Amino acid sequence: MRTLALLDRLAARAAERPDAPAVANDDGRPVDRATLVRRVRALARGLVAAGLAPGDRVLFAVRPSVEAIVAILAVVEAGGVLVAAEVGTGSALFAARMALVRPRWVIGESLLLAAAGSRVARAIARRRGVDLPSLDALREARLVRVGPWLPGMRGARAATAIERAGVEAPHVALPAAREDAPAFVVFTSGTTAAPRAVVHTQRSLRATLDVVGASLAVADGDVLYAGELHLALPALLAGARVVVPPRGALDPAATIRALAAHGATHTFLVPADAQRVADHLAARGAACPSTLRHLLLGAAPVEVPLLRRLRAVLPPSATAWAIYGMTEILPVATVSIDEKLAWTGEGDLLGAPVPGIEARVADDGELLLRGPQLCAGYLGEPEMTEHATGDVVRVDEHGRLVLLGRAKDMIIRGHHNVYPALHEPVVARIPGVRRCAMVGVRDDRASDERIVLVVEPDAGTDAAALARALPAALRAEATRIDDAALPDRILVMALPEVGRSRKIDRAALRALAGRALRETAERA
Repeated sequence: MRTLALLDRLAARAAERPDAPAVANDDGRPVDRATLVRRVRALARGLVAAGLAPGDRVLFAVRPSVEAIVAILAVVEAGGVLVAAEVGTGSALFAARMALVRPRWVIGESLLLAAAGSRVARAIARRRGVDLPSLDALREARLVRVGPWLPGMRGARAATAIERAGVEAPHVALPAAREDAPAFVVFTSGTTAAPRAVVHTQRSLRATLDVVGASLAVADGDVLYAGELHLALPALLAGARVVVPPRGALDPAATIRALAAHGATHTFLVPADAQRVADHLAARGAACPSTLRHLLLGAAPVEVPLLRRLRAVLPPSATAWAIYGMTEILPVATVSIDEKLAWTGEGDLLGAPVPGIEARVADDGELLLRGPQLCAGYLGEPEMTEHATGDVVRVDEHGRLVLLGRAKDMIIRGHHNVYPALHEPVVARIPGVRRCAMVGVRDDRASDERIVLVVEPDAGTDAAALARALPAALRAEATRIDDAALPDRILVMALPEVGRSRKIDRAALRALAGRALRETAERA
């Protein structure tokens, strides 16, 4: 039996109730369990027959959908290593990341592959503020498209054709995999000169799926309304039906209608989206559908004011859970809405570590973690035996983790992790900029962080003229930064310093930035 054995576990569910719906797009017909297993097996065999070998890295650029889930499962079953694509990071960083991982395959949406293969399309996208990567960084990779043929795709083969070929090749054997074999690669912090990628093995990925499944409290017959892979797969393995939300920004009204229409028992939201849903319901004196039992919150800090708003609109028997974790090890701890609302101590209650997690606090307060979900390490770097989170914590008398602060300067905005060290050197290249700093300021009204960019001008540079030029400069080819990192407010001023080394005082900077944002809000 293969280590992850996802298809074997799904097949066992299909044997129980083959016609039971398994997965559906929000606006589409559900795919039943037996059909899902057949499609995954056929695509996996088709990929192997087409030349995908165990250990081949497969860059994956398909947004959440039924087709994405089929393709992900098929790649894993075929022995490939999934590489999460982040195409909005800018062409230079994308090229550096591709040079690091060197994918042999790319599975992408037709429109994305066509646009990435066309200089004209990329130029049009840049004028609209989107820096699409070029396929030149993937010259040696084999392309597979999900969707119709479009001009500029450079010979991309259709996933449907590969799936049909797999149906006609039942003799093709799917490979076995070692527990320590890589299974999933996702990029994290790092500059263009030194990108970093987290590598999860078959062992750590299976442990993650099992622990997330237990944390979900999902069972046969439940309905999960979410497209996140680390939630969708455990739900499918438990026999639940997965409904994938539509693409694009969350529409609170449409989300509430979908939860009711599908009889959703579980859903996942980032805090910023949860805030929008709560505000929408409160403004109408409405509540979440009565079928909803579990609301999962993650990817950013979950503040008590948001939880109070959610408690007012959730069904009385439902609860919300905040999940704490990171790319290197997920999940780490969970805490219920009631626990957080009852918390009166200093800091942010993260909850008790999930089973298997070994948490210890270093002398300086930093949280260090081990456990079966721990990744193998960063690609090209030594094996990781313990993860230093950069978070400063303490452990309360009940064994729960309490977050006291972030040693790292990472900013969490919506679904995105923004690393200032990745973008500040780029901003510093803009003419007239002496130095700069990017800080996150918590906005409780939106349950999200706002980004403030503070730029110190060169001597003799007109500060007002620099302030006017910066927005366009941040989108220019030579000095482009991620769309997710574009600042909500730009300040041109002398940067505060601290200590003998005259380092930038980021604490003072956050205070200044917070005041600037409040003044802007008051004027608005």
